[in-house]
This record gives sequence, C-alpha cells and structure tokens, in this order.
Amino acid sequence: MASKDISDFRAEVDLYVKKASDDTTFLDAQILRVIRDFCKQTWLWRITLDAIDVVEDDFDYTLTIPSTDGKAELHYVDWVKFKEDGADDNQYAFLDPINIETEEIASSTGLPAGYVYEDGSALRIFWVDPDDTLQVRPIPNSAAAGTENMLIKTIVIPTLAATKVPVFIYNEWLELISWGTAARIMRMAAKKWYNPQLAEYYSDQYETARDNEAKIQRWYGKNRTQGKMKFHKGFGGGSRSQNTRIF
Repeated sequence: MASKDISDFRAEVDLYVKKASDDTTFLDAQILRVIRDFCKQTWLWRITLDAIDVVEDDFDYTLTIPSTDGKAELHYVDWVKFKEDGADDNQYAFLDPINIETEEIASSTGLPAGYVYEDGSALRIFWVDPDDTLQVRPIPNSAAAGTENMLIKTIVIPTLAATKVPVFIYNEWLELISWGTAARIMRMAAKKWYNPQLAEYYSDQYETARDNEAKIQRWYGKNRTQGKMKFHKGFGGGSRSQNTRIF
C-alpha cells in the first residue's frame, strides 16, 4: 500500500474554503482531524500485524503499529487468533473478546472469578486495556508458548503527529474529507471563514457520505455482492408472468 501526504488534500479544500491553504499548518491539522474521525467511524484502515510470539507467563502484549503508510495508533482490535507452536496457519482459532468492565460481576462473562489468574496450554479470551495493552487468558504456560503463533488484526487511525495516510483515503475519499474539513473550519468563530450555515451544509454532506457509502465498504469490501430480486407475477403480462423470476 502506498501513502499520500496530508498536504496533498489542501488544493481540494481550497475549492470549498477560499484560500484556506494560506495557513498550511492550521489547515493540515484540520484535515488530519477529519481523517481521524473518518477512520474512527468507518474502520476502513485495518492492519494485520506481524505474527507475535506467545511467551510463557506473559499475558499482556504491547501492540506495535507499523508506520509504513503513515503514523497510526490503535483504535480497536478487530480479532485475535492463536495456534499451537509449529502448527500450520489453517489451525488458527479465534479468541473470544470479553468486556473487562463486567469481568468482576458474577456470571457476566460465564467465567469463574479466578479464571484470569489461571494458566493454560491454549489462549481463549482477550481484551484491550485503555492504554492499548492486549490482555490474553489463560496465562500461557510452556505448552502455549510458541514462535509467531498469535495473529492480530487492528483498526487504526492516524496519530496527531501523522503527515501522511494510506493512498486509498486520498484516491477514494478526497471530496468527502474536504467537505468535513470545510465544515470544521467554518464552525470556528475566531476564523475569517466562519459561516455556521454553510458549515452545517458541508457537515451534512460529509456525514451522509461517511455513514452510508464509506461504511458499506466496512462490511462488504470493494466487491459487488450478488443480490436476489423477486418480481411479483402480477407485474408482467403474458404467460411468462406465471413464474417468479429470481436474479
């Protein structure tokens, strides 16, 4: 995957906010914040991390997000998989995510109170702490330890220090990001571009595209899914109308 500089979005934003790029530092910061929101809401920037070694007695793992396509930070862990040491990749099994906020409530997870202190030969559950540390249980014993036997897929957003983002965000969502940036700038009463009415218009454009077209890709990807449409027999004439046609 290639990347695109935040500064490459400026020219498009200028089409909606006249001379917004006169202050490049300010504008780049607003573009970045809109892209962060876009990635948070759509989950379109996903990274499967390099496989991790499970270490005996080590139940918490710091996740390192690669910066190849821009500095990124964890938003969510999508899934975690585990396999026995040396097993083929088709032997991976999903870990079950749990809500640690209810872990101390009896019967909330279906796990006994002492489960998080037990060790075991296969990982079963995971959760992510507020500091982005991945917790796995049971605590891996020597049989669970292995080389590159835990796989993690993450949903990420650009950090506040990012200067570039994956190229697909620019190629596919340039106009959407520009609408969001225009709306953000025009809400700022201290700026010369302040225009709450126009800000509301661009905000609607941005949020509608983000929450509809963009989020569709979250679940269905960039492939055409086959739909089945049924036509009622009464909609057509002649003998062929006696049969319901399915596409």
